[in-house]
Order: sequence, then C-alpha cells, then structure tokens
Amino acid sequence: MRLESAQVTERTGRLGTRAEGRPPGGEAFRPESKMGERGCWIARGQVGGASYVLEMVLASLASTLVTLALAASPTDSECASPRPQWLLCEDFERGDRGWTEWFAASGFIDCNGCTDTSNDPNRIELVQDAALAHSGHWSLHLPGAAPAEYRGAALAYRSCAEDPRPGCRLAGHEELYFRTWVRLANDHAYVHHFLALAGTRPDAYWDADGNAGCRPNGQRWAGTTIDFNRDHELFFYTYHPTMSCDVGGYCSGEYAQNICDGCAGKNMPCTDRLECCWGNTFGLDQPVVLERGRWVCLEMHMRLNTPGAADGEMAFWVDDELAHRQTDMHWRDIPELQLNKAWLQHYIAAGDTDQSNQIWFDDVVVSTSRIGCGDDDDDDDDDGPGDGDDDDGAQAGTSDEADGSKDAPADPASSAGCDCAMDAASRRGVALWSLAGGLAWCARRRHGRPSR
Repeated sequence: MRLESAQVTERTGRLGTRAEGRPPGGEAFRPESKMGERGCWIARGQVGGASYVLEMVLASLASTLVTLALAASPTDSECASPRPQWLLCEDFERGDRGWTEWFAASGFIDCNGCTDTSNDPNRIELVQDAALAHSGHWSLHLPGAAPAEYRGAALAYRSCAEDPRPGCRLAGHEELYFRTWVRLANDHAYVHHFLALAGTRPDAYWDADGNAGCRPNGQRWAGTTIDFNRDHELFFYTYHPTMSCDVGGYCSGEYAQNICDGCAGKNMPCTDRLECCWGNTFGLDQPVVLERGRWVCLEMHMRLNTPGAADGEMAFWVDDELAHRQTDMHWRDIPELQLNKAWLQHYIAAGDTDQSNQIWFDDVVVSTSRIGCGDDDDDDDDDGPGDGDDDDGAQAGTSDEADGSKDAPADPASSAGCDCAMDAASRRGVALWSLAGGLAWCARRRHGRPSR
C-alpha cells in the first residue's frame, strides 16, 4: 500500500450470527434461551417433535472466536499502523481482489513480469497460503517456472511527487531504507540481480534504468544492489563514477565500441578509451549467507554523498544484525540527483538457468529511516536488534562491517528469548481445542458427569 500523509486504514472483521436454521429433514429451529444453573447457556427448541439441547460456554466461545478472528486475519500487520517515515508498506493481504485491482491500489508503479493488463503467473503471482506467508495469509511468489523460461520478475516503487504512474515527476530523498522478508526455496540455486535502491533527477523518471555497461557521470543516476552468488553469500553490486571497468580482451573492437556508443547516447561517453563497466562488488571477508528454506528479514540502506565529497554510505542487515557497511562512497556530483526508486526484484534472464528458482516476498517497507524487523518490545535504550537503530546488531569493539558473531540467526517465528511463539496455523489449532474443551466441560456439567 502506498502511504500518503501517514494515512492509516483500519481493518475490521464482522462476526455473523444465524437467528434461524433448518437441520436436515427437520423443521425450523426457533431457540428459546436461558442461563443454566451451572453457567451454561441453554438453547431449547423443537425439531419434528423431538427436543434437543444446545449447550455453550459463552466466555469460552467468545474468547475462542476472538482468538480465531485474530489468527485468521492480519490485524497485527505493520501496514495497519505505519510509521510516519514509511513511504511504502505492502503485506499483500489484499490479494483476494485479484492481481489487476491489487496492483492498481498498491504502491508499486512498474512490473517486470506483467502484461499491460495482468501478471504472468509463471513469473510473478499473489498466493493465499498462510504456510507460505510471513504474516497473514498472502505473499508474493516468483515461481520462475519452465513455461516462462525460468525467468524472474520485479516490482518497482517510485516516489512520485503527485499522481503515482509510470513517467511521473519524482520526489527525491537523500537516503532510503528498504526492507523485505524473503524466503528462498530449499533448492534455490541462482539469481542474476536482487534488491536495489536507485534514483535520478525529478524530471528524468527513466534515467535510473538501462545503464549497464556505462560509467556513471554523477548526474544521470545513482544506485546500489544487494546480490548473492551461487553459495548465497551476500554482497553489494554498485556503479559509481570512480569505479573499475574492463579494458581489452573481450572488451575491445566492435563489441566495446557498441557499448561506448550506447553510453554516449545517454551522456555517459567513454572519455579516455573503450571500456566495459559492470557493477563493482563490495563483499565481506567472512561471508554472510542468505539461508534457504526459512523467512529472513533483509534490510538495505543507501545514503547519497554530498556533491564534491566521497561521504556516501550503503549498508545491509540480516535478521536485524548489521552484516555490512560501506562508507566513503561517491555517487553524485549534483544535488538534483536523489533517491526515488526501490526494486523488489529477483531478476533472471532467459537462458541464465535450467531450473526454477522460487522465492517469496512479504511485509515490504520503504522508509526514510531505519525499519528493523518488527520487534517493538526492545525498549532498553541500547542498539540491540529490534530497535531499528543504525547500529542494530553491532557489538562494542567490533568493526562496522559485522558484529563478529556467526551464530545461526534466530528463527523469525520464535519470540525473543524462547521458542514459544506460534504461527497462525498453530494459534487456530489451540483456539479450536479451547472451544472443544469448553463445550465438553459444559456438557459434562449439564449431564452430571464430573469434569477431569
């Protein structure tokens, strides 16, 4: 959902009741109710001359229905009460509207993997399955299926100044944070490009796209991408004006000339010699792996440099632990170049792979300040996980690149300090057992049987 003026949509549920029913083969049941002597609510009626008794425990039933309603609906979604700094919050819980209506109401502007009217479900789709959602019942699924030649897909958020549409005039930001919960399939093996932040000038919507091979000129665009290799080790992949580029070998002759001609047409000419510029990587001495088969909270940050200085910064966190921070970056030379784009992407081109590489996204936020992973109970004034501070997860006496801890991250489904949290399906199961137990207790009391 696109957030405007901190607008919050309150979600409510309705519990329907039935005043009159007709059991199979019987007459209509018209209840006459009273409170029984043991606290059980007794409803009596006549069906075909045979009497029967319905016994319910009001308190147990009411609390159980509330529990079921909470478990069955995403009322605890962050998007129900977004922070003022959030520009986008999407939990995909409006997926029941269908792709076209959902996309039109979402904060995303561009879709790679869609036609003019809808999505290609072999590349990108909304799925309703609580077992495949981080929260609620819906998530975004990129199947990379064989009929689509195993290609990936992407959704783009753009900070439009007015009407959100492709080609809009853009509002810019000096820095942006981008967080998503992500789950890779157990057999996931490959991605070409992953999450990205980027930007351009207010009246140059498309200039942040299609710049591969070119050395940035500090005026057209700026951006950085979190990628990972076949071992799922995370790193930054970044273009900048002082980047290293390839010269000679494959990058020579007609091939190199065609690249430089294309870059010149975008006002980024090869000034000294023919060169081929592909993103420079900024990795870690001790790699951080994006685990497969579970939900992982991944957040990235990009802060542009002051024009004329190399003081820009990029960082990313995994499960609220600072994994990497890169300082002294130089991306721009003019103040008009600002950040206004977030790519929720899992880009795979046709021919890149010979298998499906499935991925799910959920609970996506774009913000002008740290987001964190949703644990708002950490109020101890430190910089520990859950605070949403810039140094979340960093330990005293360690470098900014990592906190030195290589312990396995906590299961995002567990609560802090224990493994006692339950997912939605478990909560529904407990609620149903509670209801059954309450009804059985009432029946035993009603018919004189001792409850155990």
